[in-house]
Amino acid sequence: VDREFDQTGFTGTEPFLPVRLADIEIVDAALNGRKAILATGATDQDGAYSIVVRDRKTRDVYVRVVTSSESTPDLFIDVRDSNTNQHKKYAVATNTITGHASGMDINFGTATIGIGQGGEAFNLYDQVLRGMDYLATFIDGRPGSDEALAVVWGINNGVGGSSYSIGSTAILLRDTAGYDDTVVLHEMGHHVVWQYLASSSPGGAHTFSWCDLDLRLAFQEGWVTYWGNSVLRYHDLPRSNIYVRSNGGAAGPGSLVRWADLEDDQQYLCSGSTSEVNVFTVLWDIADGPTTTDTTPGMDDLHDLLDLPDEELWEVMATQMGGKFNISLETFWDEWFNPPLQNGFRSELIAIADHVLIEYHEDELEANDTATEASFVPLDGSLVHNTFFSDPELDGEGAADSDLFLLQATSGQQYVAETMNLLSDGNTILQILDSDGVTPLATNDDRSASDPSSLVIWVAPRSDTFYVRVTHATDVGIYGSYDLRIAVAGPVDNDGDGFDTTTDCNDADSDIHPGAIETCDGVDQDCDGMVDNGFDVDGDGYTTCGGDCDDDDADVNPGMAEVPDNDIDDNCDGTIDEVAPSDTVTITQATWKKKKRGQLIVEANSDQEPDVTLTVVGFDVMIWNPDTGKYTYTSPARTPNPGSVTVTSSGGGSDTAPVE
Repeated sequence: VDREFDQTGFTGTEPFLPVRLADIEIVDAALNGRKAILATGATDQDGAYSIVVRDRKTRDVYVRVVTSSESTPDLFIDVRDSNTNQHKKYAVATNTITGHASGMDINFGTATIGIGQGGEAFNLYDQVLRGMDYLATFIDGRPGSDEALAVVWGINNGVGGSSYSIGSTAILLRDTAGYDDTVVLHEMGHHVVWQYLASSSPGGAHTFSWCDLDLRLAFQEGWVTYWGNSVLRYHDLPRSNIYVRSNGGAAGPGSLVRWADLEDDQQYLCSGSTSEVNVFTVLWDIADGPTTTDTTPGMDDLHDLLDLPDEELWEVMATQMGGKFNISLETFWDEWFNPPLQNGFRSELIAIADHVLIEYHEDELEANDTATEASFVPLDGSLVHNTFFSDPELDGEGAADSDLFLLQATSGQQYVAETMNLLSDGNTILQILDSDGVTPLATNDDRSASDPSSLVIWVAPRSDTFYVRVTHATDVGIYGSYDLRIAVAGPVDNDGDGFDTTTDCNDADSDIHPGAIETCDGVDQDCDGMVDNGFDVDGDGYTTCGGDCDDDDADVNPGMAEVPDNDIDDNCDGTIDEVAPSDTVTITQATWKKKKRGQLIVEANSDQEPDVTLTVVGFDVMIWNPDTGKYTYTSPARTPNPGSVTVTSSGGGSDTAPVE
């Protein structure tokens, strides 16, 4: 029993389909193991079978059908319950005929395999058979035994996700995926890629709603979804453009986990080639047409003028992309146009890709790669759209691109130049160039650690013609698109503390500005050019937050030697008139990480480690790490910079070092 589905989940239509090309075993009910099997064969494309049993005994016999293909010479697939050596195939048996004489024929009639009674396993078997028949059209026949494929599934296996195992060449399915045809075919697409095609995918988590995947991951995941649904299209199955994942439940929307329309999905409105949805949309549009058995029969998208054979896409993947690095949709695009294939249809492919804002073509300002070709852009903050794509021959294949723009600047005026709306991994580097069009005056790669766009705030040193250059940062890809914005600006107050860049010595921190209260942390809060002023009263070079235990006495600080018998803690180690240290302590690192929101990291060693206890004075005990052979201390976040630290030992030693 099959379960039909559409974009709302299972429809409730449950047709009877034949169990095709599955192994048949004639079994003696009185025997066990291999001895019980009297004869074997396979069902035909209609699910029928006829098997001659050479035997002279009267027996109690039954027939069972198995999710394996051992009796079909050119088919090597099975569905099993586990991925171990003790796995078992699924089987369903007929009723037993008792006392059957050897000379009598038997018609066992029609057996029905229901939902929850093995129907799932035989459905998965049939989907993989469909996939093998589709694959056979590209490789001149079904794959041989060295490309055998297993599907591992169990209704109570406790598996919550689906994947493909490269090492065991097996599809590993979650428990609820027994009737998720497009899911098993998606995973079969991975098998096809690893066995016959080329891939650079790093793997990793992904889902349809994630718009900013690694280019390589987005391409492979998009391609295998395209391949899986193309199996349905090849077999003229209805709604071949619909991908569905279910929870295995009852008919209706309650069974639906997610779905996608390969034709023109309107749910996951991502832009660019870092979306697997956009990748499979482009690939699908190349091959589908008005006659495709999709949800809009007789129609196709207005922007989609192609209806090409699947072989066109397969040839690019199979013959053009081997040996390539960082394989992505960029690679597929270039190899589509490259010799010897030279598939053509440049304008049609551009229209298809542009529909999802994958812009593999020159922008309207090309060519502007040099200072003599630099483009004019307004300085009013309006957005100017650009692509990283050079194709002066207009043959479809692209090349790396850089863009230069004129900047007529006035002396002393501040300008803001930035890139925005990066798509298709259009990772930018933005530079202000001197009037020679070569010498960089200001550069920014990434606006922040999580934002690959670029921002430069720059003051013109003179009135002259300068240039803004945007190049693609070194990354997985070389194409993509971005918007450029250049605006005239006055002095700015980035941190909103009321002081602009002309007086604020750190305009990225609202706690730092003229008039701020100075704190003892190694930072000039009040912008007077002095760090921790007011916290080293005795002028001995040690602040109170740096371990000076008597800031009124210059002879008392962490750098002094202990004077015996004076009843003073001269070296501020917490011990008065202690004996000479019996161990040597060395601070190997004392770092304050501002980017870690104010975190102090100290590492030290003792010549008596690990038998002594080290303490960072004013903070806490250090931890001995046997793997690194060091004592370490890491403070909580928002710890002020002490300027210097002192480490003392239970063995009597100590060391002091400035904080970097």
